[in-house]
Amino acid sequence: MAWKIILGFAILILIAGVWVRVAPLPKARLTQTPGPVEPGAHPMMGGIKVVRPLTSLPEDAFARMLDVAEATPRTERVGTGDDPAAFVTRSRLWGFPDIATIWVADGNLHVHSHLVFGRGDMGVNAAKVTRWFDKLEQPEG
Repeated sequence: MAWKIILGFAILILIAGVWVRVAPLPKARLTQTPGPVEPGAHPMMGGIKVVRPLTSLPEDAFARMLDVAEATPRTERVGTGDDPAAFVTRSRLWGFPDIATIWVADGNLHVHSHLVFGRGDMGVNAAKVTRWFDKLEQPEG
């Protein structure tokens, strides 16, 4: 009897693991998102939005940020076009997707990164976006 319960849990875990990898991404989350437009780091439910003035960033900051995002492990570019550019980064173990959108508006670079499933991301998106900006601000070479 106990083995049936264990088998049932194992099957549920397997189904959940497959679901987070194959579930369609919400198209609405691949676009510019509302939220703060003033410069700063703005924690949001399930993620973070960082707005930085282009004048405080290296030349070609938008293009360079796209390169940094694309070079991130387990990250792929999704959607079409550059306005905004959308990326999905999946967690190492389960493959949970986090969506990041990057765009320029009103002289600022906007990066919004957030989870798809659940409510709290345990700071994963804030850490990722911080690493992205750190790499962006490193001298090229």
